[in-house]
Amino acid sequence: MIRLALAGAVLATAAAVYVARSVPRDEAVLRGLVAALVTGLPIVSGAYALRARHTARCGLILLATGFAWSLTALAESPHSLPYSLGRVAAWLVFPSVLYLMLAFPDGRIGPGPDRMLLWALNFLLWALFVGSALFVERYPTATPWATCDRDCPANAFLVLEREPAVMDAVVQPLRELLTLVLLAAVLLAMARRWRTATRLRRRMTRPVSVATATSTLLLAAFFVARWASAGAAETVGLLWALSLAGIAAAFGIGLLRRRLLVSDIVGTLAGRLGGKTDLTGIRSALSATLDDPSLELLVRAGPSRWCDAGGHPARLPAADGGSAVTLVRDDAGTDVAAIVHDAGLAADEELLAAVSALVLACLQHQHVTTQLSGATSQLEQSRRRIAGAADHERARIERDLHDGAQQRLLALRIRLSLAEELLVSDPAAGAEAVHALGAEVDRTLSELRELAQGVYPAILKERGLGGALQSLARESPLPVQVQAAGVRRHPPELEIAVYFTCAEALHNAVTHARSASGVWVALREGRELTFEVRDDGAGFTPPVGDAGPGHRGLRNMRDRVEAIGGRLSIVSAPGHGTRVTGAVPL
Repeated sequence: MIRLALAGAVLATAAAVYVARSVPRDEAVLRGLVAALVTGLPIVSGAYALRARHTARCGLILLATGFAWSLTALAESPHSLPYSLGRVAAWLVFPSVLYLMLAFPDGRIGPGPDRMLLWALNFLLWALFVGSALFVERYPTATPWATCDRDCPANAFLVLEREPAVMDAVVQPLRELLTLVLLAAVLLAMARRWRTATRLRRRMTRPVSVATATSTLLLAAFFVARWASAGAAETVGLLWALSLAGIAAAFGIGLLRRRLLVSDIVGTLAGRLGGKTDLTGIRSALSATLDDPSLELLVRAGPSRWCDAGGHPARLPAADGGSAVTLVRDDAGTDVAAIVHDAGLAADEELLAAVSALVLACLQHQHVTTQLSGATSQLEQSRRRIAGAADHERARIERDLHDGAQQRLLALRIRLSLAEELLVSDPAAGAEAVHALGAEVDRTLSELRELAQGVYPAILKERGLGGALQSLARESPLPVQVQAAGVRRHPPELEIAVYFTCAEALHNAVTHARSASGVWVALREGRELTFEVRDDGAGFTPPVGDAGPGHRGLRNMRDRVEAIGGRLSIVSAPGHGTRVTGAVPL
């Protein structure tokens, strides 16, 4: 873009210098300024428009216009051929300017009246303007492109010996009249587009509309002044030439306003969408920001089903209706939502692309928030179950201590008192009673040891997961194979969770899968510690969420593993055995 702007500056300077040196000194500054503006402004505006894909077509047309208009400086040449080239180049002003008028800001003209109008203007230009250069001896005087009057060079493109009378009497006034008629039609077309445009689009096209209307009025005044041979024709012509530069500048200003407006809209929309996770709030923010009360936000509810912001079934509008549809696609190219908006916004692709990106971000945020809320709820329920299980386990330990070891210790205390009395009254019987108390002490110690192992198995502390599970396997009535090669020691909370989960799964297999030929336990270690307990027994249908009656053990297993950040899967079906698999991050 910088190189194009520099090229435009060089070309505009060259045109201005050439014109200033070719015209009378009293007009050098004004004529040089007109040449510089007419050449430089379209090139600078076009270079700026090339920065964005959505306005690149307008940028190319503006660049072509600037380079073509630079040839109008040749109209100040005293030689026939460059003078003729400069005068014909002045007529090339119309097709590019008219195209931009009808196509701004997208650079495209759809089929219909606008395209027919452009074809009519091009036919008029090439047939009655450029084509007339072959049949006229001299070009019209009082033009903003040349200061010569009666001493202008002859037309270098004349193909006849003399100019037909019809050219001056009919062709010239006819083409100028038709030009005004078609320009008036262009203004009407722009007015029609203005009425149907949204407020946002009006803000973008206002500079171009004002500059175009001003230029058309000045051109009409110039033709009238020239027909009337008024002395003001030259002044009005210069003003019209400057208005052409003003149109080019208006296109640049319009493109800049468009970019600033898109940035402003996106910033406003981002602020309004902040913190909104419900579809109704997102739709309201879109409607208010885009100034479109009829806007609707639809989300995909199935392969061919859509729902509106209220969750009700909806359908995408027909393509020929008064609304347009912008699909919101995720990174995989899947349609996740649709924005149904005013058809006038459909041309603002850059704006809609930015809005779609914001909507997609909101929907993804909503999805993540929903998942996080569900995970938080599950975690809270799991914590409650773990707390309940801990309370239950404390109650069991207290009960076991009260009903078992505590009762034995109380009985031992009573028997010690009796033995003490016997030692006084009957030493021999007392000694025998004391000797008998040794076996009772051994039984009490064994019971306390078994109780402690129920809290934290001693064999797990001594041998690790592999050894503890192999010890369980040797005590099982079913054949159990344990594979735990390469498994290292880990923090106690991890080993306890995996051990009791596998022990519960093994106990379930022994209890409910008596027809099984065996149970297989496997431990593997990598980035995660994975474990598996499977049998080939009768199997069962796992309840949803492991919350069915009689399945508290399944829920406890899942809670144990999830409490240390792991995951558990229970797969079973009648007649296909049961497989319990889990993984814990290391």
